[in-house]
Amino acid sequence: MFNLKFLHPIRFLALGLLLLAFLLPSHNSASRINGRQLLPAYIARGNQVAQRYGAYGKRLAKYYVALATALKEVDPEFLAYLQPRRPVQHGYQSLPAITSDIAGETSIHQSMGYSWPWTNHLIDNELQELARAEAKLQLAKSNLEQNKKSLRNLALDYQRLARQYRNIDAHIEYNHLWQAAITADRPGYDRETMLYNEVVERQQIDDRLRRLRSAFERSSITYNAPLRLAEVSSNLRSRAALLSQRIDSALDKPRMPDFVRAENAGEAWIIHVPLFTDIEDHDFVKAAQQIIESTWKVSDGKTSYRVELEIIFVSGEVLYADSEKPVHGQKLDLRDHLRRFPTGGAILTTGAATTYVLDRAIVLGPQSVTRQLLAHEFGHLLGFRDRYIRGYKDWGENGFLVMETIADPKDIMSATPRGAVLPSHFLRMLGHDRNVEKPIVIPASKSMEPKQSRSRT
Repeated sequence: MFNLKFLHPIRFLALGLLLLAFLLPSHNSASRINGRQLLPAYIARGNQVAQRYGAYGKRLAKYYVALATALKEVDPEFLAYLQPRRPVQHGYQSLPAITSDIAGETSIHQSMGYSWPWTNHLIDNELQELARAEAKLQLAKSNLEQNKKSLRNLALDYQRLARQYRNIDAHIEYNHLWQAAITADRPGYDRETMLYNEVVERQQIDDRLRRLRSAFERSSITYNAPLRLAEVSSNLRSRAALLSQRIDSALDKPRMPDFVRAENAGEAWIIHVPLFTDIEDHDFVKAAQQIIESTWKVSDGKTSYRVELEIIFVSGEVLYADSEKPVHGQKLDLRDHLRRFPTGGAILTTGAATTYVLDRAIVLGPQSVTRQLLAHEFGHLLGFRDRYIRGYKDWGENGFLVMETIADPKDIMSATPRGAVLPSHFLRMLGHDRNVEKPIVIPASKSMEPKQSRSRT
């Protein structure tokens, strides 16, 4: 399963990319045989997979009807197990719950691949699961009264079938979007693929160094073993340092907005960010401010760095002075909504289906968000890009293998659930060299209370 949050701000590009794909020359581009127009390979293969997915969906729907009929006959209350969760409504002033972060190690590398053959494999797996469920239902229908427990279990298991059905749909959407993007910009994704390969090589070097250290610690020490280990490690570290330089250079320094101001206070750097919000729940705003300011606060042992927000409340009556103010839960034209805010600052507002950054705004959706995700999204407002890399392999008639990996498992902009804000983030914002690896959190006793929000009417 992959994280789909980043799809929403770019989903509207998919159609344009698909159309553009027909116009560009490449192995996966449209061609003619005997005067007949052929689809690009990634579209043709995608259509085949989508057809199988459609047939699988119809079969799942038929199974649902048969299961619901049996449940209604034996115990109508069992039908409640089949009901999907109601979709969470999004709109004006709809806020997410802020949940705890995911605990765990911060050094996990993630490299994943998505393709039409893999999506087809997922469909195969679910067709097998559905066939088993159909067989169990047929057996249970032979004596409904005696098989109440089996029917109840089938009803509960249907939710898993439905989740997997939606997961496959997400894979199909992902493939359509990114395979079209690759076709539309092969040179750009060739560069990204080179960067992807360098990131993976650096990951492999890190893994090899860990294995070498572990093997050396477990083995009997011979007279030349330490020297040999030092030699191999030195060569690997040199290669890793070169790769790191290339990777950091390719990812560029952050593009800080004009409204971000840096202040040098002796042995401390403070990044000031004005933040406009129309969120009426001031407790939520205060919690978001505390999370952002406490997460974006580190020290390298000599110098401390932190972000300080200036919260400026702009009422809905002011934003919509020329029209009717939206009611709670009302769907918004987000770009029109954002244009109503004053310039000269970032924005925290509501109205999205899921939380993401649009232009200079964090637009909140109703689904719960972690503290780390909120801090990650704020990083985009400071000008940082996501530090995960997307490359590809051309699989001919099967379209593309789309490959993803994270550039730095310690970095919050790379590994959101477990990454951290590093001194290097601030050094890059300030235009300094990136020469700090390890975050040193400022002790709680030195933390400062967030400034009180003030209103602008």
